Amino acid sequence: MSKQYKQTNRWPALAGALSAGLALIVPFGGLSSAQAAQGAPQIVSTSPARGASDVDPALKEITVTFDQDMGGGMSWTGGGPEFPTIPEGKQGHWRDKRTCVLPVKLQGGHHYRVGINSVSFRNFQSEAGVPALTSAIYFTTEGTSDPRQSQPQVPKIVSMKPPTGAKDVSPDLKELRVTFNVPMGKGFSWTGGGPEYPTVPEGKKAFWTEDGKTCVLPVELKPDSQYRLGLNSQSFRNFKSAEGVPLVPVVYTFKTSAK
Repeated sequence: MSKQYKQTNRWPALAGALSAGLALIVPFGGLSSAQAAQGAPQIVSTSPARGASDVDPALKEITVTFDQDMGGGMSWTGGGPEFPTIPEGKQGHWRDKRTCVLPVKLQGGHHYRVGINSVSFRNFQSEAGVPALTSAIYFTTEGTSDPRQSQPQVPKIVSMKPPTGAKDVSPDLKELRVTFNVPMGKGFSWTGGGPEYPTVPEGKKAFWTEDGKTCVLPVELKPDSQYRLGLNSQSFRNFKSAEGVPLVPVVYTFKTSAK
């Protein structure tokens, strides 16, 4: 079961949650890109650092610091063996208006992942009530004997339909499909804009296939047109593996045929 902690008068409140990213083009239960640009809190540091592979298992707390004063609520999300144990009698708290602390009890040689907000739970919010974009702190404690477990795998694209760089794509094509080498989180950041960005049909939205490896973007294409869009960017990185590791930004281009 996933865990989600929300700051209430009876903290902690425990509820089911799936740790997932926010959509950029089509909100997957979250913020749109326009909303994100209007003051969404950004993470400036975490402890441990995301991706750290030599964390001391004696560490007693996880912290996240934002770039602005926050509202006092919290949604630490996740579950299963990757979510750290919370010591009995301890609870999350704010050290100051920008840094939130989660007390933990860690094991040696273990991979951990803790989500910051999710699709359903977004109580990490600015004082103005704008939720922070979904993110995650992931790390491995000292004592891992298997080197494959010491560093979470960065997701890679294994196929694109149509292929990037294609010159004769049918304008009748109704969807773009991108497949990854590992199961992904449920967020996505299809980025770009202007005349080279394909139209998304009204009432349609991007979605993931059941295996969590292929993201599908419904589109309406025009004949003899050049298209360019991105998967992730410097500011938006919601294409992430199920472990919370973001995809390195990728540019996707193709051109439709005249008919």
